[in-house]
Amino acid sequence: MAGVHELRIIPNPDGLLIECVDGCGRRLVVDRTGALTVIDHGDRFALHRGSTGDIELAEPTVRP
Repeated sequence: MAGVHELRIIPNPDGLLIECVDGCGRRLVVDRTGALTVIDHGDRFALHRGSTGDIELAEPTVRP
């Protein structure tokens, strides 16, 4: 299922829930302290990107 998948970022008072909308099952939580918890890895080979407001998650830029 690899490729580029879109993420939905859902803010709430406790932090951010980040989930893949392309159906691979990736789900992450970032709490108010900035700690990242992976709930489900989903497709480990897919690049994921998404944004909300000033928060943007994008595939990495690799330089030679």
